[in-house]
Amino acid sequence: MPKNIKAVGFDFSGVIELYPPGRLLTTIAELFHIPLEKFQTEYFKQNHLSHVQNQNFADVVAKVASTFSDDNQTEEKIKNIIQERQNKSRLNTELISWFFTLKQKGFKVGILSNYTTDLTEKLKRNGIYNLVDAVVVSSEIGFQKPDKEAFTVLFERLGVLPEETIFIDDASRSLEKAEEIGYHPILFKDNEQLRKDLQGFGIEL
Repeated sequence: MPKNIKAVGFDFSGVIELYPPGRLLTTIAELFHIPLEKFQTEYFKQNHLSHVQNQNFADVVAKVASTFSDDNQTEEKIKNIIQERQNKSRLNTELISWFFTLKQKGFKVGILSNYTTDLTEKLKRNGIYNLVDAVVVSSEIGFQKPDKEAFTVLFERLGVLPEETIFIDDASRSLEKAEEIGYHPILFKDNEQLRKDLQGFGIEL
């Protein structure tokens, strides 16, 4: 086992579950002719309503869009976009198979996701829940990434220190406090890139 690394944590959306190319917020901003930066700024002010307070994600996004658009079909259009994206999603089965390899090599494996409480049931339904050592869902603990409190719960449930943990996420925003918190971040792009980045820590998959 590589020195000091005892655990590997994964985000769910965009890492374990993959979506069609293109960012959701970009798609919605373009549809309603909203400058992306302005839309993102407002979204990040409101996303705790879904990730922490467990409100429906599509409703929260529609609420954000409605501050920029007077289209009376805003909510319906956004729900259709999100549903279509979800319908085209797929599990990253290759990455999921790496959970076995990591555990065989002695690493703890965890999931930390900004998600509604639906995620726990979704993980169980897809046979993923029992493959990992800890599952932390933002809406269940009252904190979301990138806040230290969310990662602290992950570390505690895995029984490791921040500096002993690698965390993988597809959103740079979720990793922006990595240095302050003390864990090792990997920004996920695809499996091949992730495999190479883990090799840099001495982890062969």
